[in-house]
Amino acid sequence: MKKIISLLLVLAMMGSLAAGCGKKEEKDASTDKKEEVELDYPKQNINTIIQFSAGGPTDLSVRAALDAAASELPSGVNFMASNVTGGAGLVGLNQVATSKTDGYTLGCINVDLAINYALGRTDMSPEDFVPLACSIGDPYALVVKSDAPYDTMEEFVEYVKEHPGEISIGDSGVGAAPYLSAIAVADYFDLDYKQVSYDGSSDAVTAVVGGHIDGTYTQLSPAMGQLEAGGLKAIATLSNDRIEAWPDIPTVKETYPDVDFEILGWVFISAYKGTDSEICGYLEDVLGKAVESDKFQSTLKELNMQNIPMTTEEAQEFIAEQLEFYKELCKDIQVE
Repeated sequence: MKKIISLLLVLAMMGSLAAGCGKKEEKDASTDKKEEVELDYPKQNINTIIQFSAGGPTDLSVRAALDAAASELPSGVNFMASNVTGGAGLVGLNQVATSKTDGYTLGCINVDLAINYALGRTDMSPEDFVPLACSIGDPYALVVKSDAPYDTMEEFVEYVKEHPGEISIGDSGVGAAPYLSAIAVADYFDLDYKQVSYDGSSDAVTAVVGGHIDGTYTQLSPAMGQLEAGGLKAIATLSNDRIEAWPDIPTVKETYPDVDFEILGWVFISAYKGTDSEICGYLEDVLGKAVESDKFQSTLKELNMQNIPMTTEEAQEFIAEQLEFYKELCKDIQVE
């Protein structure tokens, strides 16, 4: 009898173990299924809305980044790009903001959005977006005619102080980065020069070449042809570090170490707030690898551009600092 009872107990224990194993396997299967659901992205093409026209620095750099990232996507899924212009870039960004936050519509936040927000022209802030990868981080530079009587920033500052109100500096409109570059430099060095607005950086560069104005603050890509031909020269960049593509151009900070500002034409491919953190993490990984790849860096070099690879966290800190800088710089600027 005892043997029968013992046998029954053994069988019961084996049954319990079997049941336990079955539950564990079921749990493991459930966990696998959950992970599969979390990573069930992307399943369709991802569209990036570019708020400026084709062929400009933002468009070229973003498309190059998307092209470099394409190989990281699953088979049958592609990065797409569409240009939605208007309203100083706000039309395209608004389309991103009103789209589903499912990771299939991305946008491009840039320095112009930070400036427009600081000026009160829009309630949309760069901090409403999740920055995923930096496609361009080009500093602005002071560009003048090659025969101008100054070759360095120090000589330029001295000349303007000796000729107050005589020098004219071009920009691409009130509130644009070149306009604020001129204000930042004038405020820091206590300079008195006239500012003349044009429709864009290219027009301002052309005006310098034609002798209509004495200089302009611009990213170097619009002035590249004239810089290489010798019609223009770049005095200094408004950045902390020299530009890789133009290593001979010094920074303002090299001569004036106490300069506490840097003006960059930055662009971040971004998702709108509310997008699932797992999706943002996936995109940060894919796009982050792309903007550091040899393929992308080679394209930027050909375009005479550069970027500043950052993680999402680093980009958020950078953007917060930029917003504070532009809020302070713009506080006394009156715009219609």
